[in-house]
Amino acid sequence: METMRVNGKENNWSVDLEQPIKIDWSALDIDVLNAELIIYHENKQIYRSAVGSDEVFRYLKLSICGKERKKFVAQLLDLSEETAESIVRAATVFYSANGRLETASWITRLDDPIEKEQTFYRPRGNICFERELMIKNKQADTFLDIAGLGYYDVYINNKKINDYFLNSDVTNYSACVYYDTYKINDFLHQGQNLIQVFLGNGWYTAAPLKLLGKYNMRHRLAVGKPMMICQVSQYQNGTITECLCSDSSWQASATNLVFDNLYIGEIRDFSGRFMAAHECRKVDLTTVEIPGPGGILTPSFIEKIKRESGLSPKSIIKQDNHYLIDFGRIISGQIRLAVTADNQQICIEYAEKITEANELDYSTTTTSTYGVDDPEMQIAAEDPVIQKDQFTTGVGVTIFENQFTYHSFRYVSIYEKRGASFEIEKIEAFPTYTEMSQITTFDSSDESLNQLFEAHVQTKKNNIHSYYEDCARERLGYGGDIAALLESQLTLFDSENLLKKVLADFLYDQTIIGGITQTAPYMGIQTYGPSDKAGSLGWQLVLPEIAIKLIKYYGTHFLTTPIRDGLKKHLNYLLSFSYDYIKQCCLGDWGALETKIINGKETPPDREFCSAAMYLILLKKYRLLSPKLALSTEQNEQLNERIAQSEAQINEEFKNPDGTFQSGSHSSSIFALKAGLVKDEVVFIERLAAQIQAADSLITCGIFGMAWSYEIFSDQPQLIYRWLTRKKHPSFFNMIQQNRGILSEYFEAMPGSSLNHAMFSSYGSWFVTNLLGLKVTEDSEGTDCLFFSPYVPEDLHFVKGSYRSIHGMITTSWQNSETIVTCQLKVPKAIKVIFGAQVQVHQKDSCEQGDQYVLTIAPS
Repeated sequence: METMRVNGKENNWSVDLEQPIKIDWSALDIDVLNAELIIYHENKQIYRSAVGSDEVFRYLKLSICGKERKKFVAQLLDLSEETAESIVRAATVFYSANGRLETASWITRLDDPIEKEQTFYRPRGNICFERELMIKNKQADTFLDIAGLGYYDVYINNKKINDYFLNSDVTNYSACVYYDTYKINDFLHQGQNLIQVFLGNGWYTAAPLKLLGKYNMRHRLAVGKPMMICQVSQYQNGTITECLCSDSSWQASATNLVFDNLYIGEIRDFSGRFMAAHECRKVDLTTVEIPGPGGILTPSFIEKIKRESGLSPKSIIKQDNHYLIDFGRIISGQIRLAVTADNQQICIEYAEKITEANELDYSTTTTSTYGVDDPEMQIAAEDPVIQKDQFTTGVGVTIFENQFTYHSFRYVSIYEKRGASFEIEKIEAFPTYTEMSQITTFDSSDESLNQLFEAHVQTKKNNIHSYYEDCARERLGYGGDIAALLESQLTLFDSENLLKKVLADFLYDQTIIGGITQTAPYMGIQTYGPSDKAGSLGWQLVLPEIAIKLIKYYGTHFLTTPIRDGLKKHLNYLLSFSYDYIKQCCLGDWGALETKIINGKETPPDREFCSAAMYLILLKKYRLLSPKLALSTEQNEQLNERIAQSEAQINEEFKNPDGTFQSGSHSSSIFALKAGLVKDEVVFIERLAAQIQAADSLITCGIFGMAWSYEIFSDQPQLIYRWLTRKKHPSFFNMIQQNRGILSEYFEAMPGSSLNHAMFSSYGSWFVTNLLGLKVTEDSEGTDCLFFSPYVPEDLHFVKGSYRSIHGMITTSWQNSETIVTCQLKVPKAIKVIFGAQVQVHQKDSCEQGDQYVLTIAPS
């Protein structure tokens, strides 16, 4: 029997019934004639509803109260043509969240509760908690609910119970703590069992390093000692039996992982020599109960961070007992290293590039300083942080691998601290990131175009670790980067769960007066923000933009009352400022090629106009959302009045006689179009396109303007195609050739800019909407309408690909011969298709799964 998914999971052991749940059978090859969806609770039917022949999922709300875990069975029934009886076509079992987890205690190891930040870089064995677990009834469903901060691993009877890494969904822990639920029967024995929980620092036990040389990570993030809370319980025949809770009876120990930090690395002491050589932080193995970070315990629902298959080195160069290893491309990941070296101290350093002298160049990965002076560890506050692991070996072969950190690197330098000789037996690198389900495939007759598509895939993957990051150097959830890349994330990955989580992240950090922070979790940056803790306007765009995109691709089911309230609070915040004040509060089109250094700061072109236009764009986003937010008549009138006033003031201050704005840069032109400030858009776009073409198809926009260009030039696909296939510098092809298939921060590198940065990966959506021709219309709700109009360049012989929508798989391909362009399209039944003017339908075949078309396409 086929298995349906609940909230994206085939086995969902912890469903939050306070939220709408999604029962999904879109991935199953099922034809239904007269179907019903039925849900049972304790063998009692609590939900029954007819299912349309074009339905492949259902959102619903179950009104079940109480904190006890409950079992549910969902079945998709269909009427048999042969027997006229209902048969089960698909089913799933799921459980509600365990509201009793809060009765357990948060625990940590006593150590030194009042230690000073100056000692945080000194070694101390990481925390391990263990406890015997008696299982008398192995037949009952046995569950472990657990949250570990910053990161955690769980072993039962010496076996790791999952394939997750860097596990703990990062958020503002003072508002929310996500916990995981595992069904652990397969790891248990009848009788006594051993459960062990290993804790890492992660984001919760941050070191006092200063990001960008000034932001102490401990001053803004929710921080504390490594801690955990857990409960083991059994379910059988409607009865819950509590087997074990975290409390002070758990035994604490210290592991040989004696230091871990996300930005620096890890130190393991296999021999004890490292600890003996340094003044260590105090260890007291007493297990103590403490308050948690304050956040509401919430079931985790996003995809987890996992490793991909290991990569072998492309080259290993040994010189004077020093190894330089090249993995061939930049990854965000972890390593496993086996060496033969007795009682030695091995150092491993990482970089994205090397110098001409074959030495590591740390400039693209160094963005922090240590922040404190500690002569014991030979560090000074202003010393730059580099990515570095260390371990002391035992006797014979020693195996080191990362556990609670990851690095951004292509090159690895390995040496013994005193210069001693040693042998590398084996080394592997593991790309490590949130396991997003890729929903789009693309292939064409041009291999360089395929490489460009793959570059945006890999760069995005490198920069997703339980939220969307800007780069592997800073590792922050910048709202501006997220807003600029949303469309390309949604056309590449199944993003529903992660987007909901990121939306919640920003709402958790929303300021008292309604502002949205520059990053979520918030860690102090508020460059050009209009008020305390609030980010610049382009970075605040993330809140309404996520809501709009969720509606477009997944529907309105996420719009709960708290989310609506947060959006309305943000709108009221924006309206509370005078235009003359707030118009200045934006960084502009960040990353534009025409950026200049003014007074020591990167300043994009026409920042003043782009800032004012961004305010108008924000207001118009909320006007688009207003029907979903149930704004009052008075609120709508106030919003429309402010939009009209802002338009008039922007035109008066910035508009030139020729219709351009400020200096007429590409950035200001795209911002003007996005803000709806241009009267004759067709003429304006044609003139801008001519300017770009005259500049050898070079588009100079930053992250916002570049992303919006792919949308604004929808009637000029040849212009975007020439820009994307441009070979000479500056171009994407030049970037990925220099960077071996990964995108970097800028086209013109700034000092120390990242080589593993996703902010210009927005072009990926253009591959889907134009080369594949699959464009979800802007007024769509839940991907219910598709505009199909492929662009066929003369030099491409074929394009083929697929896009897995929430309604099922869409596939398309076209072949370009000398005389005709033929095309095939297959679309799920629930999606309405609108064809472009150049597309002619020759044949349409319909079945239960959807519609298949045979088409021809007129030359573009």
